[in-house]
Amino acid sequence: MSPSGHGKALPFRDDIEREKQREAEKARLTQFRGIAAQLVGDKWTLEASDGRTRIVTRRSTGERELLCTVHADVLPHEYELITGAFDLLVLFLALQDRAAAKVRDLVAALDDRGKAERRKDFAAQAAMLCQSGSFQRFLGTKGGPVADKQAADTRLKGLLSITSKKQLNDDEAARKRFLSLRGDYDFWMKGGGQ
Repeated sequence: MSPSGHGKALPFRDDIEREKQREAEKARLTQFRGIAAQLVGDKWTLEASDGRTRIVTRRSTGERELLCTVHADVLPHEYELITGAFDLLVLFLALQDRAAAKVRDLVAALDDRGKAERRKDFAAQAAMLCQSGSFQRFLGTKGGPVADKQAADTRLKGLLSITSKKQLNDDEAARKRFLSLRGDYDFWMKGGGQ
């Protein structure tokens, strides 16, 4: 319920709830990792007799212990879950590790890509575009005819709210406006440009 009482919860409450859920999931994952660590070196086997299946562990210490007995009236999917619990735990933890590593790699790649974008000389790109007749015609769609390179330069700076093209290399907001305008130009060109 919003403070005004009109139904919607405040967005930050959803964020707080999601964060609480993530923390609970992390704690559970840590717990399962601890269990898996304690089972390293153990070997689970199945022994069947008298319509029952027993799950037996051979611990890394050499001890042999009965963990549980699964009765014949258990459904097949229940049987698979119970008897495969150890293998499933190991599988899911391995999958989580691989997914986390992939996410870290992707985040690093995006960060590297962002750094490379920031290192580009956008001022030089803008200068080259202003020399292009097609870019000048495109800029003409944004406020009247553009006759030459100088007029294109003036129009570009006005559209981007900059006083110097060098700002495109130093000012992230200006760079984003330039990239958006360049994207509009690319789209305009694909449509045949006039």
